[in-house]
Amino acid sequence: MNTSLRKLRHLILPPRPDPARSRRIAEGRLLICCLVALGIFISIGVRIVGLADANANTRLANSGAAVTAERGRILDRKGRLLAGNLPITILHADPSEIMDIQAAATKLAPLLNDHDQASLTKLLSKETRYVELDRQLPPKRHAQILQLGIPGVYFAKGATRVYPRDHAAAHILGYVDTDNYGIAGIEKSMNTKLAAGQDVTLSVDLGLQAVMRREIQRQIDSFEAIGGAGVLLDIQTGEMLAVASLPDFNPNKFSLASDDVRFNRATKGLYEMGSTFKVLNTAIALESGAATTNQRFEVSKPMRISRFTITDFHPHNKPLNVPEILVYSSNIGSARMAEAIGAQTQRTFMDKLGLLDRLDLELPETSRPLSPTRWHRTTTVTVSYGHGISISPAHLASAVAAASGNGLWIQPTLLKRQTGDSPLRLRVFSEQTARAVRSMMRLVVSHEDGTGNNAEARGYMVGGKTGTAEKIKIGGYNKKANLATFVATFPVHDPRYVIVILVDEPKGQKHSYGYATAGWVVAPAVRRIVEQIAPMLGVLPVDEKSPLIRQKLLLDFTIGDEEATLASY
Repeated sequence: MNTSLRKLRHLILPPRPDPARSRRIAEGRLLICCLVALGIFISIGVRIVGLADANANTRLANSGAAVTAERGRILDRKGRLLAGNLPITILHADPSEIMDIQAAATKLAPLLNDHDQASLTKLLSKETRYVELDRQLPPKRHAQILQLGIPGVYFAKGATRVYPRDHAAAHILGYVDTDNYGIAGIEKSMNTKLAAGQDVTLSVDLGLQAVMRREIQRQIDSFEAIGGAGVLLDIQTGEMLAVASLPDFNPNKFSLASDDVRFNRATKGLYEMGSTFKVLNTAIALESGAATTNQRFEVSKPMRISRFTITDFHPHNKPLNVPEILVYSSNIGSARMAEAIGAQTQRTFMDKLGLLDRLDLELPETSRPLSPTRWHRTTTVTVSYGHGISISPAHLASAVAAASGNGLWIQPTLLKRQTGDSPLRLRVFSEQTARAVRSMMRLVVSHEDGTGNNAEARGYMVGGKTGTAEKIKIGGYNKKANLATFVATFPVHDPRYVIVILVDEPKGQKHSYGYATAGWVVAPAVRRIVEQIAPMLGVLPVDEKSPLIRQKLLLDFTIGDEEATLASY
């Protein structure tokens, strides 16, 4: 019986498990569960990190802070820094991650300069994944905000564009927007190169730039003018060594500058340059064969063209030769020379000198000259003395460089020429014509009857030409508003540099005896500029009466009743 019961119990109930075996099975199952759970947690963790990185990248990409390369520097021709980068901390937020917007705004507002609690609340309530709260966060406030521990508030490394020379060459450098994208000047025209981290070296020399800016500003202040501009050009290379436009601005604070202040008078401004054009008119007359240096033109009576009457500021009662026309700045003589040249020839030379087209400079701020569509007789005679055509100071510098240098028009540039560069060179005038022109320009400064006596820088052989023109207004000219311009070449016996200085709306002063002409306003500035920059350029003073110097110029010009002396007056 007992045996039968035991057999029946074994059939109904399973045998008692082995405790040791059961423990091993349980431990194995627990280990498997732990491994599965660990794998799940790792997967979740990886996904969270991935999403965080993706969100961060999205935020930085949207903010413009994800810069692949540090923006290249802008340097002057001697390697001095004009534009560079400064590391900054950018404070930004993801509104979708902020749990309590009102509380976050309350905590952050006291630590931010550009936001109060209300503006922060509005900003953090936007339906976006990125809002910028502060672009240049100081280390102390960075630490204070970090200690707040607000979810959804982040910090990113960035860079801001800085211009350590403040106003120096501001119109040439330009500026960038908040995303470091160039929006004016070299910053804009060379943006692709700079954004790729490549440096740009300008033709501008910081020292020469400072001298030019200072002296133009001095004349603006002295004659209560509204502005001015200047260009210093290397005749042999076409490099612009200094370019100034006043008033100017600090590109670090460009948003505070008015449109007038941002306007580049040197390369974008268009002006009727007045009698400075007589340099070009003389060169064209000699080169085309319309006149010789000894040829005389009748100037004793006003010249009638259509409804216009051309007169001279200082009338002469006898015919004048070509050098006298330039030295005395005779409008009538220039007009008669222009008629001998002819409209088509004059226009052709203007085209060759780049005075009918926009200059191909490395700047977006350039303008196409204003010139007549049809070249009538009136156009021909008025262009001869700088009316009827409007150009920039940069245009004038490059044209006079051809007429008074070696006869070649060279494509001007704002970038430093490199070995092997071959800029566009166009033969416009013969070397003989250019030699005659600069010899006459020297007389304008050195002869006692010249209009540019105040530009005489002893020993540096300055030649030049004054230009005083009434400003254009609707319906004609404004007799109360002048542009005073001076163009100079130095040294004239070995031409290397051209200077153009323009002062906008100067007013006559007691020290100028009420005059606001170029001879009083601009010529003194040119003298001071030459005296300061010549040593910087390695130009040494010379003995003007030495045979070596005199043989490089033409001395057989007759001015008035006596033969002119080029060395002095």
